[in-house]
Amino acid sequence: MVRCRSKKLFTMLNACVLVMLLGACTGKSSASGTEEDLVFSHAFPANHIFETNVVQQFKSETEEATDGTVMITSFPGNQLADTDGHYEAAVTGISDMGFSVHSYTPNQFPLTSVMELPFISDKAVDGSKILWQLYQEFPALQEEHGDVVPLWLSTSEAGQLFTVGKQVKTPEDLQGMQIRSPSQEANRWLEELGATPVSMPMNDVYEALERGVVDGTVAPPHTLLDYSLQEVIDYVTVGNFYMTTFYGVMSESAYESMNHTNQNALDQIRGEYMSSLYGEVVDERSKEAVQAAEEAGAEFYEISEEELDVWEEKMAPATESWIEDKESKGLPGQKVYDRAIELSNQ
Repeated sequence: MVRCRSKKLFTMLNACVLVMLLGACTGKSSASGTEEDLVFSHAFPANHIFETNVVQQFKSETEEATDGTVMITSFPGNQLADTDGHYEAAVTGISDMGFSVHSYTPNQFPLTSVMELPFISDKAVDGSKILWQLYQEFPALQEEHGDVVPLWLSTSEAGQLFTVGKQVKTPEDLQGMQIRSPSQEANRWLEELGATPVSMPMNDVYEALERGVVDGTVAPPHTLLDYSLQEVIDYVTVGNFYMTTFYGVMSESAYESMNHTNQNALDQIRGEYMSSLYGEVVDERSKEAVQAAEEAGAEFYEISEEELDVWEEKMAPATESWIEDKESKGLPGQKVYDRAIELSNQ
């Protein structure tokens, strides 16, 4: 515990030094000035598509829309905060903008996690539109992001099951298997299926699969390429089991320091547009990753409609538990879930 706290303190101190140096070099103007130099902090490596195709696209479009009066400097790869700290970094002013995964901070975004329940959607662009619509419709979701200005709220494509040494075709096949899990929501349905969920960061999954620490992982297909998992997996079970949710956020103080013209320009980019753009990037990457896995020799098994009924029945208690938990806390879990399903069917 002491080592963990020391690491976080070291990261924060480094972050403060970097931000101070950046401010000294560029200068940060007030709302009445002609230029804003904004710091964008996120969890993903510099060569990751989230940096090259999402953050850099957002940066380019924002700078163009504001005629260069707003400039953004990206700090990828957890330079300014730990993986689970980019939201807080934007709130506290360590950065002006942050981007990471909601589930890295369990219980902070209880209703947002509806998209991590089984069988909500399959494509990232569709899931992202659903999540953004839920945010617009439900004040409780807005409150979960109430201390920031959302730039995008997005989902991955549907997560599948990747295994080593054993192919999974039925729920019974999962009995006793150690499966890396990305979230509390996934933990619940994996347990319903008889598997033992194992929590670990994506960066550790390759080695865990290679060494047999886990028998498999549930993850979106784009991670096969992003983390080279196609090199170590043998089987893919396609069931569209869940989605991972992501946030891109801006500190309220940074947004309010912008003049109204630049705020209006940013408002045309953030929100639904960026959420959809993110989804399109991920869906395209997913296609490339599936092809790479096939070429590497992975065997794919797609659960049929008839078989899916069995999986849904087995996993239903996890969804019911999620709804009951949210309702017990005074949150509109049932309404949010029902609306997510309704939107997915449109």
